[in-house]
Amino acid sequence: MFVPGFTVWYNVRDIEQSLAFYTGKLGFELLFHDPDSGMAMVKTNTDQCVIGFSQAEEVVPSTSSTVFDVSNMEDAVHTLKQQGVTFIGDIETIPDFVKLATFTDPDGHSLMLSEQLVEL
Repeated sequence: MFVPGFTVWYNVRDIEQSLAFYTGKLGFELLFHDPDSGMAMVKTNTDQCVIGFSQAEEVVPSTSSTVFDVSNMEDAVHTLKQQGVTFIGDIETIPDFVKLATFTDPDGHSLMLSEQLVEL
């Protein structure tokens, strides 16, 4: 029934600002952008995973997190902070399991980095 792939979709106030954040700061690739319809999509570094955006007048930030796996949490957080990404709190470590770091996009949508400490 399902085919490989996964799409996360967010409503955003300013599609240009969102694209600048996701491509410029996070390094994702622009796949589609139609300014007339206020829609766009970026390709993440995860195979067959994209993030879509619809421009909207009212945006309620998502409180569930889209999580991106990283190989070294401290390096990833340092690099993104240099790009102007703002993190919420410090790196959280769940011993013998995972490191987590939470940040938000320009619309306040919750995003997270994850470094696995054990093989799943």
